[in-house]
Amino acid sequence: MKKYFFLITAIYLLSPTQLFAINSNSLKKYPYPLISNDYGILNEANLKRYTDDIISKPFNWEITGFDYWQCFPTKNVTVWYDKGTYDPYDKVIRSDPHISIKATPMVIHEYEPRRNFSIDYAKEKVAAWKHLMKNEKYVCIGGAFAGSHKKIVDGREITEHGWIFENLKTKKGCDSYFSGWCR
Repeated sequence: MKKYFFLITAIYLLSPTQLFAINSNSLKKYPYPLISNDYGILNEANLKRYTDDIISKPFNWEITGFDYWQCFPTKNVTVWYDKGTYDPYDKVIRSDPHISIKATPMVIHEYEPRRNFSIDYAKEKVAAWKHLMKNEKYVCIGGAFAGSHKKIVDGREITEHGWIFENLKTKKGCDSYFSGWCR
């Protein structure tokens, strides 16, 4: 009887995950927004969101402006905010929350929001991202590719890919720049 109970419970708990996960049909409908493995984090609605009202294109390091999802091991991801600068017009310290991913020793991805915020809001964003990533193996980050540049760090050439932040999602939950974009 206990085995039967555990089997039914396991099926019940796993069904919603499988029901809303990305499958081959989802990838046929929305083939371009995901440019890495999603590790079971994303769903079809996440892919669809990045194709609404646009003709999406395969990812290309030369084309900017389209939104794409990428997923990374959380151990390679750092979230932080800068010290900020005083805005005399609004009488507030403005700051940018950042997401940095060390994809390889020579390749870094940098995600930043479209605009800066008050330092308190930037702190809240970073705290939310840390909470979502805590004890998670992978994180998916969505955004628009903004371009690449090379820089020299400690005598080595590093390629830095810039992205405009839209979403951060783990199996624990989601945070988004735009309200309502987390499903």
